[in-house]
Amino acid sequence: MRVLIVDDNEELRDFLALCLTEAEIDAVAARDPADALQKIASSEFNVLVIDSIMENGDGIELVQQIRASKSGRKVPILMMSTISTALARRMATSAGCNEFLVKPFSQTQFIEQVRTLGQ
Repeated sequence: MRVLIVDDNEELRDFLALCLTEAEIDAVAARDPADALQKIASSEFNVLVIDSIMENGDGIELVQQIRASKSGRKVPILMMSTISTALARRMATSAGCNEFLVKPFSQTQFIEQVRTLGQ
């Protein structure tokens, strides 16, 4: 399984990639939406993990762009957010996210959600 992690927080991005690698899941990191779109255009991923709020872009808008593309219509997307409101969840779902994970979350919970989406 190959997973793209999109988050502007380098420490979190590296930690999540390490968690997946230790779980024998291939992880690729992107620092912002533009970097993510380049990586998606040049490689295939089984799951996308996207932060909802980033310094250089919006996770919801990124999901909408991915879903609008022919290659991104079916790939499962897990949205991560520090915002736990029902509105944030509805916005993520409306944009095309399959799952929503509220930060902070456990390493086990993160890996399980990625594995479930990747099946």
